[in-house]
Amino acid sequence: MASQRELTLGGILSHLRRDDAGWHIVYQGLTLRSVFQPVVSITHKRIVGYEALLRATDQSGRAIRPDAVFARAPGKGAALAFERLARCVHFANFAEQNSESGWLFVNALPRLFRTGWSYTSFIDELCDHFGLPPWRVVIEMIEEPAADEGLFMRTVEALRERQLLIAIDDFGTGFSNFDRIWHVRPDIVKLDRSLVARMATPGADPQFATQLVTMLHRAGTLVLGEGVENDAEMLTLMEADADFIQGYWLGEPGASLDAAGRAAAPAIDAMWERFRAHAGAVPRVPADFAEFEAVVLAGARVYADTRDLAVAARETFARSPARRVFVLDADGEQHQPSIAHETAPKPARLWPLFPDTYSNWSRRAYFRRALAAPGRVAVMGPHYSLTEGKDCYTGAVAIEVGGVTQVFCVDFAPNGSSVRLFDES
Repeated sequence: MASQRELTLGGILSHLRRDDAGWHIVYQGLTLRSVFQPVVSITHKRIVGYEALLRATDQSGRAIRPDAVFARAPGKGAALAFERLARCVHFANFAEQNSESGWLFVNALPRLFRTGWSYTSFIDELCDHFGLPPWRVVIEMIEEPAADEGLFMRTVEALRERQLLIAIDDFGTGFSNFDRIWHVRPDIVKLDRSLVARMATPGADPQFATQLVTMLHRAGTLVLGEGVENDAEMLTLMEADADFIQGYWLGEPGASLDAAGRAAAPAIDAMWERFRAHAGAVPRVPADFAEFEAVVLAGARVYADTRDLAVAARETFARSPARRVFVLDADGEQHQPSIAHETAPKPARLWPLFPDTYSNWSRRAYFRRALAAPGRVAVMGPHYSLTEGKDCYTGAVAIEVGGVTQVFCVDFAPNGSSVRLFDES
């Protein structure tokens, strides 16, 4: 078990040694060193920080995984000793390289958070000793349940009071959830590499990544995608409006900040070139929606003249690849079944949602916007369709039918490789 002396900064500094590879510590037969991986701001097109990663070897020079290092420390005191030794090595190597700006990301051992360890005073001492302002240090916490949630939150608040930044690591795996995000109010959420990979899988819905990032932004946090290893993952995060990326796509971690970041500059340039090329190649919905609006207005006129939704639907389907037509009253109530195009999918898993009469769609943005500006087409999308179980666009226009306000609505398939949004003839 580590002595009280070994757990103080003075005791830990006595283990610190310098060689050509940088600062390191030899402790209980293990040599502990640092390597750094750059964190890039997509918008600012530059490195804005580095995550410190532990590299350990035994006496024979064999590499030992970080989790195996801490597995050797079953007790709280031993775990705290290894944690502080690693932290000191990271601070020493980062501070020596005269990085005048940028964050230092350091991992916090979940076991110690769960047991309510004395962390803040040691961080204060490290920052003072190595001349690193606390607002340049990001403490990464892995999502795990806390045995004492109150004690955990008091530790978090103590870190925040010292102007240290807080990051939730590995979001999307294990115990990660939005409840913890709302309670902790982290400065940064790091999306786990497995989540990033799944979001970039061919056929994955790009709106999932976008909505996830949007929700995290609305919770008041910045979003970092980690483990980025290929173009697809990088483009997925860029299109989703993530703030930062990190991973081997930007280069290998290194003991030298300059060496670790050397490949980042050309990678950043290539990243934006690929993004612009990809954005230009993806079919887009026309910015003014002119043809979309014309289809909706034409169908609405037929409905106002005939008061027959089936006739209006035939006119709408003849002019465009619309998927569904329906009508709402001024309260958003649907009094007659929607009419679907013969090719529109009818997923069996959604049969409990049919018939769709007496549904209320007043919460949808297209309905509210249409009602606010009668005669003008309001467009919303892509959004999830409860009738098809997939994304769609909806256009809606408020019209008078026999002196009564009604909202004529048309669902369109989202733009894609196999579906044209408008008839070009």
